[in-house]
Formats: sequence, structure tokens, C-alpha cells
Amino acid sequence: MSFRTQFPRSFVFAVLAWPAWLRVLVILPAILALWLGVLWALAGELPW
Repeated sequence: MSFRTQFPRSFVFAVLAWPAWLRVLVILPAILALWLGVLWALAGELPW
């Protein structure tokens, strides 16, 4: 199996092996940034 097909699965399992508090610290800002990006896109304005 090549690295390209193995990377997403191995990354997901690596993240799942992290402690829960560390996953929250990494995942929450990513979700917040995505949510803000969607709101800005819906408003039709640039964030800068």
C-alpha cells in the first residue's frame, strides 16, 4: 500500500490515540474557523 492511500487512515488513527483534551484543543478551533468561513461566505463579505 502506498503512502498516499495509507496517509488519511493512519492520520485519523493517530489523532484518535491522542488524549481527549488534546483532541478538543485541536478540533474546536478548526471547527470554529470553518464555521466562521461559512458565515462570511453567506454574508457575501470578505473577512479582511
